This record gives sequence, structure tokens and C-alpha cells, in this order.
Amino acid sequence: MSTSVNTPVGAANLKTETGETRAQAISATKHVVVFQLGKELYAVGISDVREIVRMQPITPVPSAPDYVEGVVNLRGQVIPVLSLARRLGLPALPVTPSTRIVVVQAGQDTIGIIVDSVVKVAHIPEQDIERPEALAREGASLAYIVGIARAEDRLITLIDLEQALSFASTPGQAQRSQ
Repeated sequence: MSTSVNTPVGAANLKTETGETRAQAISATKHVVVFQLGKELYAVGISDVREIVRMQPITPVPSAPDYVEGVVNLRGQVIPVLSLARRLGLPALPVTPSTRIVVVQAGQDTIGIIVDSVVKVAHIPEQDIERPEALAREGASLAYIVGIARAEDRLITLIDLEQALSFASTPGQAQRSQ
């Protein structure tokens, strides 16, 4: 299905106040799903999110790392479910009616991540995202942070799912062992 926007011919090439074209301004916006872990806001690219489902019974997997909650059967597909809070070295809160499983695509893997609540879908202008160099120097334990966005009166930590969910590295465990 195709949608059409009534844009005057050549409007995509009109310059904005910053001198970029309208098309460049639109492409310079990051589309994200914002969610909460504890009191903090985090986000992942909307293109990585397959769906958001209510919390459901999870089958534990013996001898799995502490951040692996287990697996769920989602419409015939068995999907591993991780506590994103524990994966990132944060305290995991008890399940509430707001708790959700965000089903994401991280590389070739489909994984469910438990979040305390899904807040919104947001369009964050690239100029509002900072890549804090001090965090980058902290090494692999913080490699999952793409940047920090300013949104209204809050900060949103943007997460690289492939880095954060990579089974080869352990961001949360690396932080706890320091």
C-alpha cells in the first residue's frame, strides 16, 4: 500500500533554517521505540522492533545466564526472552501490568527483551543525539550505547541491540566485575 503526501513540486529541495533540504532533515531523524527500565528511559531503532506483547508465562532454560529469563512460544515460534535490565547490569524490577516483552531483531536473531514499560514511539532529530566520548572510552562494557538523546526534560539512552544482546560479550557482567 502506497501513501501519497501532497507536497508541492520541488518542496523536498526547499532549504530549512539550517540550510539542509527537507528530504535531508527527514532522513536526519532517528525513529525509535522508547521504553523504561527502572526510572530511566532507553530506546532502540524502530526498524529493529518486530512487535510488543504483554508479559506472558516464560519457560525457564536450565543453566542459562542470569539475564536469560527463558523462552516463549509466540505464534509457533520459540523465542528466547532476556531481562534487558539484568543484561545491562541494572536491577530488574518486579513484573507489573505495564511490563512488556519487546520482540526485536538483533542481527539474525529474534529475541524478546523484557522492559518495565513502553513509553512511546519517537522521532528524534540527529542533532539532539550526543555520542558521549567519555562513555566510549569506558570500553566494551558500554559499547552498546549509541548515544544520549535530549527529549523534553529527560535523557534517553539509545541502545545498539546487536552489541547489547550479543551472547559473546557480557555488558552487565563486565560492569559488575569491575
